[in-house]
Amino acid sequence: MALTTRVMRMHSQSQSQSQRVRCRTCTTMSSSTQRSRHLKKKNELNSSLALLASLVITVTPAAAHAVSIFEGNYADPKHPGCARAIASNGVVSGTDGTPGCENGEPQRPWNLSGKIFEDEKKIFIDFSPKGGPKDLTGEWVGNGVRFPDGNVWKKL
Repeated sequence: MALTTRVMRMHSQSQSQSQRVRCRTCTTMSSSTQRSRHLKKKNELNSSLALLASLVITVTPAAAHAVSIFEGNYADPKHPGCARAIASNGVVSGTDGTPGCENGEPQRPWNLSGKIFEDEKKIFIDFSPKGGPKDLTGEWVGNGVRFPDGNVWKKL
């Protein structure tokens, strides 16, 4: 409450005299005491709205980011040393070497679309751009993602 009061005071002090005169209600009031009370209420309301708006702006981005158990970097034993990553929106990215990426092999980056089903702890990845199946199912197994061929991408 003290913070709100402090912010409201700062906000009302920052308003210029010209901004206060523009209020239609203030100009029609005959008593300076009425005008003063009205201005005080108006300034408190404006300050409260400004504070509320700043809280919404501050809280919303963090709340909007949904974290997935799949989100992160992985090690793929079939492609040692090659990058593997899954984003919270289901995008899967990585690099491929021949067959790995540990001995300075040339690497080819790739991105695939996927869809995460948190409730079922599954991800469906479209590997068709790499010559694989369109809807390959990966299942969360506690420390990584297991695919139907038995390969497990271990989360780093």
